[in-house]
Amino acid sequence: MKLAARLLRAVISLWLIVTFVFVALRLTGDPVIAVLNPDDMTKDMMDSYRKLWGFEGTIGEQYLIYITNVMHGNFGKSILNGRDAFATVMERLPATLQLIGASAAIMILIGIPVGTWAAMKAGSKWDALVMSFSTFGFAIPNFFFGLLLILVLSVTLHWLPTGGTGSPLHLIMPVITIGVAKAAVFTRFVRSAMLDALKLQCVTSARARGLSGARVLIRHVFPNALVPLATILPLLVGGMISAAAVVEAVFAWPGIGRLIVESVAQRNLAIVQVIIMLVAFVMIVTNLLVDLLYAWLDPRASAAAAN
Repeated sequence: MKLAARLLRAVISLWLIVTFVFVALRLTGDPVIAVLNPDDMTKDMMDSYRKLWGFEGTIGEQYLIYITNVMHGNFGKSILNGRDAFATVMERLPATLQLIGASAAIMILIGIPVGTWAAMKAGSKWDALVMSFSTFGFAIPNFFFGLLLILVLSVTLHWLPTGGTGSPLHLIMPVITIGVAKAAVFTRFVRSAMLDALKLQCVTSARARGLSGARVLIRHVFPNALVPLATILPLLVGGMISAAAVVEAVFAWPGIGRLIVESVAQRNLAIVQVIIMLVAFVMIVTNLLVDLLYAWLDPRASAAAAN
Protein backbone atom coordinates (compact mmCIF):
# COMPACT_ATOMS: atom_id res chain seq x y z
CA MET A 1 0.00 0.00 0.00
CA LYS A 2 1.38 3.35 -0.99
CA LEU A 3 2.06 6.14 1.49
CA ALA A 4 -0.71 8.32 0.04
CA ALA A 5 -3.26 5.57 0.56
CA ARG A 6 -2.11 5.09 4.16
CA LEU A 7 -2.40 8.82 4.83
CA LEU A 8 -5.89 8.90 3.31
CA ARG A 9 -6.95 5.97 5.44
CA ALA A 10 -5.57 7.73 8.53
CA VAL A 11 -7.52 10.92 7.77
CA ILE A 12 -10.75 9.00 7.17
CA SER A 13 -10.27 7.02 10.39
CA LEU A 14 -9.76 10.21 12.40
CA TRP A 15 -12.85 11.81 10.83
CA LEU A 16 -15.00 8.76 11.60
CA ILE A 17 -13.82 8.68 15.22
CA VAL A 18 -14.49 12.40 15.69
CA THR A 19 -17.96 12.03 14.16
CA PHE A 20 -18.86 9.01 16.29
CA VAL A 21 -17.70 10.70 19.51
CA PHE A 22 -19.54 13.91 18.65
CA VAL A 23 -22.85 12.11 18.05
CA ALA A 24 -22.49 9.69 20.96
CA LEU A 25 -21.81 12.46 23.50
CA ARG A 26 -24.89 14.40 22.43
CA LEU A 27 -27.15 11.35 22.46
CA THR A 28 -26.52 11.02 26.21
CA GLY A 29 -28.71 14.07 26.87
CA ASP A 30 -28.71 17.85 26.89
CA PRO A 31 -25.39 18.91 28.47
CA VAL A 32 -26.82 22.32 29.40
CA ILE A 33 -29.47 20.70 31.60
CA ALA A 34 -26.79 18.46 33.15
CA VAL A 35 -24.61 21.47 34.05
CA LEU A 36 -27.23 24.09 34.93
CA ASN A 37 -30.34 23.83 37.08
CA PRO A 38 -33.41 24.47 34.85
CA ASP A 39 -35.48 25.44 37.91
CA ASP A 40 -33.24 28.43 38.58
CA MET A 41 -33.09 29.73 34.99
CA THR A 42 -35.51 30.89 32.32
CA LYS A 43 -35.81 29.28 28.89
CA ASP A 44 -34.14 32.30 27.27
CA MET A 45 -31.17 32.00 29.63
CA MET A 46 -30.85 28.28 28.87
CA ASP A 47 -31.01 28.97 25.12
CA SER A 48 -28.32 31.65 25.43
CA TYR A 49 -26.00 29.14 27.10
CA ARG A 50 -26.74 26.58 24.40
CA LYS A 51 -25.74 29.12 21.76
CA LEU A 52 -22.63 30.12 23.71
CA TRP A 53 -21.45 26.51 24.13
CA GLY A 54 -22.43 25.35 20.62
CA PHE A 55 -25.41 23.18 21.58
CA GLU A 56 -28.00 25.14 19.62
CA GLY A 57 -30.02 23.47 16.85
CA THR A 58 -30.16 19.84 15.73
CA ILE A 59 -27.23 17.43 16.05
CA GLY A 60 -26.58 17.77 12.31
CA GLU A 61 -26.43 21.57 12.54
CA GLN A 62 -24.17 21.38 15.59
CA TYR A 63 -21.92 18.92 13.78
CA LEU A 64 -21.49 21.12 10.72
CA ILE A 65 -20.61 24.09 12.92
CA TYR A 66 -18.19 21.99 14.97
CA ILE A 67 -16.37 20.53 11.95
CA THR A 68 -16.11 23.99 10.39
CA ASN A 69 -14.66 25.41 13.60
CA VAL A 70 -12.19 22.51 13.95
CA MET A 71 -10.93 23.06 10.41
CA HIS A 72 -10.23 26.68 11.42
CA GLY A 73 -8.42 25.60 14.60
CA ASN A 74 -11.30 26.32 16.98
CA PHE A 75 -11.99 23.31 19.22
CA GLY A 76 -14.52 24.98 21.48
CA LYS A 77 -14.40 26.29 25.03
CA SER A 78 -14.75 24.70 28.43
CA ILE A 79 -18.27 25.11 29.80
CA LEU A 80 -16.88 25.52 33.33
CA ASN A 81 -14.45 28.40 32.93
CA GLY A 82 -14.76 29.49 29.30
CA ARG A 83 -11.12 28.68 28.52
CA ASP A 84 -10.05 27.35 25.15
CA ALA A 85 -10.46 23.55 25.24
CA PHE A 86 -7.37 22.80 23.16
CA ALA A 87 -5.13 25.02 25.32
CA THR A 88 -6.51 23.39 28.48
CA VAL A 89 -5.67 19.90 27.20
CA MET A 90 -2.20 20.95 26.00
CA GLU A 91 -1.38 22.19 29.49
CA ARG A 92 -1.98 18.70 30.86
CA LEU A 93 -0.26 16.83 28.02
CA PRO A 94 3.39 17.12 29.26
CA ALA A 95 2.51 15.40 32.55
CA THR A 96 0.92 12.47 30.72
CA LEU A 97 3.81 12.20 28.26
CA GLN A 98 6.23 12.13 31.19
CA LEU A 99 4.23 9.36 32.86
CA ILE A 100 3.83 7.25 29.71
CA GLY A 101 7.45 7.78 28.61
CA ALA A 102 8.84 6.64 31.96
CA SER A 103 6.42 3.70 32.04
CA ALA A 104 7.45 2.65 28.53
CA ALA A 105 11.10 2.68 29.63
CA ILE A 106 10.26 0.39 32.56
CA MET A 107 8.29 -1.90 30.25
CA ILE A 108 11.20 -2.23 27.80
CA LEU A 109 13.89 -2.62 30.48
CA ILE A 110 11.93 -5.46 32.08
CA GLY A 111 10.19 -7.03 29.10
CA ILE A 112 13.08 -7.54 26.68
CA PRO A 113 15.64 -9.20 29.00
CA VAL A 114 13.09 -11.21 30.97
CA GLY A 115 11.19 -12.31 27.87
CA THR A 116 14.42 -13.28 26.11
CA TRP A 117 15.64 -15.22 29.14
CA ALA A 118 12.30 -17.05 29.39
CA ALA A 119 12.52 -17.98 25.70
CA MET A 120 16.05 -19.31 26.14
CA LYS A 121 14.83 -21.36 29.13
CA ALA A 122 11.60 -22.48 27.41
CA GLY A 123 9.98 -25.44 29.15
CA SER A 124 12.00 -25.07 32.34
CA LYS A 125 10.73 -24.14 35.80
CA TRP A 126 12.21 -20.66 35.35
CA ASP A 127 10.16 -20.18 32.21
CA ALA A 128 7.03 -21.29 34.07
CA LEU A 129 7.85 -18.90 36.93
CA VAL A 130 8.25 -15.95 34.56
CA MET A 131 4.99 -16.75 32.79
CA SER A 132 3.17 -17.09 36.12
CA PHE A 133 4.35 -13.67 37.29
CA SER A 134 3.52 -12.27 33.85
CA THR A 135 -0.03 -13.58 34.06
CA PHE A 136 -0.42 -12.16 37.56
CA GLY A 137 0.92 -8.77 36.52
CA PHE A 138 -1.43 -8.67 33.53
CA ALA A 139 -4.50 -9.73 35.53
CA ILE A 140 -4.20 -7.39 38.51
CA PRO A 141 -6.25 -4.17 38.01
CA ASN A 142 -4.28 -0.93 37.79
CA PHE A 143 -6.31 0.85 40.43
CA PHE A 144 -5.86 -2.04 42.90
CA PHE A 145 -2.11 -2.23 42.30
CA GLY A 146 -1.83 1.55 42.68
CA LEU A 147 -3.77 1.55 45.95
CA LEU A 148 -1.63 -1.34 47.19
CA LEU A 149 1.54 0.66 46.47
CA ILE A 150 0.10 3.65 48.33
CA LEU A 151 -0.76 1.45 51.31
CA VAL A 152 2.71 -0.11 51.48
CA LEU A 153 5.11 2.61 50.31
CA SER A 154 3.26 5.68 51.56
CA VAL A 155 0.97 4.81 54.46
CA THR A 156 3.06 2.04 56.04
CA LEU A 157 6.68 2.80 55.17
CA HIS A 158 6.36 6.56 54.54
CA TRP A 159 8.87 6.36 51.68
CA LEU A 160 6.88 8.13 48.98
CA PRO A 161 4.13 10.77 48.76
CA THR A 162 0.63 9.42 48.25
CA GLY A 163 -0.02 11.50 45.14
CA GLY A 164 0.25 14.79 43.36
CA THR A 165 3.29 16.21 41.64
CA GLY A 166 6.28 18.43 42.36
CA SER A 167 9.26 16.08 42.62
CA PRO A 168 10.61 12.87 41.02
CA LEU A 169 9.34 10.95 44.05
CA HIS A 170 5.76 11.67 43.01
CA LEU A 171 6.40 9.90 39.69
CA ILE A 172 7.68 6.61 41.09
CA MET A 173 4.45 4.86 42.07
CA PRO A 174 2.41 5.86 38.98
CA VAL A 175 5.26 4.69 36.74
CA ILE A 176 5.57 1.39 38.59
CA THR A 177 1.81 0.85 38.36
CA ILE A 178 1.68 1.27 34.58
CA GLY A 179 5.19 0.05 33.72
CA VAL A 180 5.02 -3.25 35.59
CA ALA A 181 1.57 -4.10 34.23
CA LYS A 182 2.63 -3.41 30.64
CA ALA A 183 5.95 -5.17 31.19
CA ALA A 184 3.98 -8.30 32.06
CA VAL A 185 2.22 -8.13 28.68
CA PHE A 186 5.36 -7.16 26.77
CA THR A 187 7.34 -10.02 28.35
CA ARG A 188 4.92 -12.58 26.94
CA PHE A 189 5.10 -11.03 23.47
CA VAL A 190 8.90 -10.93 23.60
CA ARG A 191 9.07 -14.56 24.68
CA SER A 192 6.71 -15.64 21.89
CA ALA A 193 8.58 -13.63 19.24
CA MET A 194 11.93 -14.98 20.41
CA LEU A 195 10.68 -18.58 20.38
CA ASP A 196 9.46 -18.17 16.80
CA ALA A 197 12.75 -16.59 15.76
CA LEU A 198 14.78 -19.37 17.42
CA LYS A 199 13.05 -21.92 15.17
CA LEU A 200 14.08 -20.21 11.93
CA GLN A 201 16.42 -21.96 9.50
CA CYS A 202 18.93 -19.10 9.57
CA VAL A 203 19.33 -19.52 13.34
CA THR A 204 19.86 -23.25 12.98
CA SER A 205 22.45 -22.64 10.24
CA ALA A 206 24.25 -20.02 12.34
CA ARG A 207 24.53 -22.44 15.23
CA ALA A 208 25.78 -25.15 12.87
CA ARG A 209 28.54 -22.78 11.71
CA GLY A 210 29.72 -22.56 15.29
CA LEU A 211 28.64 -18.99 16.08
CA SER A 212 28.42 -18.17 19.77
CA GLY A 213 25.05 -17.87 21.46
CA ALA A 214 25.41 -14.09 21.87
CA ARG A 215 26.22 -13.56 18.18
CA VAL A 216 23.30 -15.75 17.12
CA LEU A 217 20.96 -13.69 19.29
CA ILE A 218 22.23 -10.32 18.10
CA ARG A 219 22.66 -11.08 14.39
CA HIS A 220 19.78 -13.48 13.69
CA VAL A 221 17.27 -13.85 16.53
CA PHE A 222 16.69 -10.23 17.56
CA PRO A 223 16.27 -8.84 14.00
CA ASN A 224 13.63 -11.47 13.19
CA ALA A 225 11.88 -11.03 16.55
CA LEU A 226 11.52 -7.27 15.97
CA VAL A 227 9.03 -7.79 13.14
CA PRO A 228 6.19 -9.26 15.27
CA LEU A 229 7.06 -7.00 18.20
CA ALA A 230 6.60 -3.91 16.00
CA THR A 231 3.03 -4.94 15.23
CA ILE A 232 1.96 -4.85 18.90
CA LEU A 233 3.27 -1.31 19.43
CA PRO A 234 -0.14 0.35 18.85
CA LEU A 235 -1.71 -2.10 21.30
CA LEU A 236 0.83 -1.20 23.99
CA VAL A 237 0.50 2.54 23.35
CA GLY A 238 -3.28 2.33 23.58
CA GLY A 239 -3.03 0.27 26.75
CA MET A 240 -0.79 2.85 28.40
CA ILE A 241 -3.11 5.71 27.46
CA SER A 242 -6.15 3.91 28.88
CA ALA A 243 -4.21 2.92 32.01
CA ALA A 244 -3.13 6.54 32.51
CA ALA A 245 -6.77 7.61 32.92
CA VAL A 246 -7.13 5.31 35.95
CA VAL A 247 -3.64 5.76 37.40
CA GLU A 248 -3.71 9.54 37.17
CA ALA A 249 -6.99 9.58 39.08
CA VAL A 250 -5.60 7.28 41.78
CA PHE A 251 -2.40 9.29 42.28
CA ALA A 252 -3.88 12.76 41.55
CA TRP A 253 -1.44 13.12 38.68
CA PRO A 254 -2.31 16.27 36.65
CA GLY A 255 -2.42 14.72 33.17
CA ILE A 256 -5.02 14.34 30.44
CA GLY A 257 -6.14 10.98 31.85
CA ARG A 258 -7.33 12.61 35.04
CA LEU A 259 -8.72 15.53 33.04
CA ILE A 260 -10.95 13.31 30.90
CA VAL A 261 -12.35 11.57 33.99
CA GLU A 262 -13.22 14.96 35.49
CA SER A 263 -14.61 16.28 32.20
CA VAL A 264 -16.88 13.28 31.63
CA ALA A 265 -18.28 13.64 35.15
CA GLN A 266 -18.86 17.37 34.55
CA ARG A 267 -20.25 16.88 31.00
CA ASN A 268 -17.53 19.23 29.73
CA LEU A 269 -17.95 17.99 26.16
CA ALA A 270 -15.46 20.32 24.47
CA ILE A 271 -12.63 19.00 26.66
CA VAL A 272 -13.72 15.38 26.18
CA GLN A 273 -13.83 15.79 22.40
CA VAL A 274 -10.34 17.33 22.25
CA ILE A 275 -8.84 14.55 24.40
CA ILE A 276 -10.45 11.76 22.39
CA MET A 277 -9.41 13.44 19.15
CA LEU A 278 -5.84 13.71 20.46
CA VAL A 279 -5.74 10.07 21.57
CA ALA A 280 -7.19 8.95 18.23
CA PHE A 281 -4.59 11.02 16.40
CA VAL A 282 -1.78 9.45 18.44
CA MET A 283 -3.09 5.93 17.81
CA ILE A 284 -3.54 6.53 14.08
CA VAL A 285 -0.06 8.04 13.71
CA THR A 286 1.39 5.14 15.71
CA ASN A 287 -0.28 2.62 13.41
CA LEU A 288 0.97 4.51 10.37
CA LEU A 289 4.54 4.55 11.70
CA VAL A 290 4.31 0.85 12.55
CA ASP A 291 3.19 0.08 8.98
CA LEU A 292 6.23 1.94 7.65
CA LEU A 293 8.52 0.31 10.22
CA TYR A 294 7.16 -3.13 9.41
CA ALA A 295 7.87 -2.62 5.72
CA TRP A 296 11.42 -1.54 6.58
CA LEU A 297 12.05 -4.45 8.94
CA ASP A 298 10.53 -7.00 6.56
CA PRO A 299 11.02 -5.99 2.90
CA ARG A 300 9.05 -9.08 1.88
CA ALA A 301 5.87 -7.47 3.24
CA SER A 302 6.27 -4.35 1.12
CA ALA A 303 7.14 -6.47 -1.94
CA ALA A 304 3.99 -8.56 -1.45
CA ALA A 305 1.89 -5.40 -1.09
CA ALA A 306 3.35 -3.97 -4.28
CA ASN A 307 2.33 -7.09 -6.18
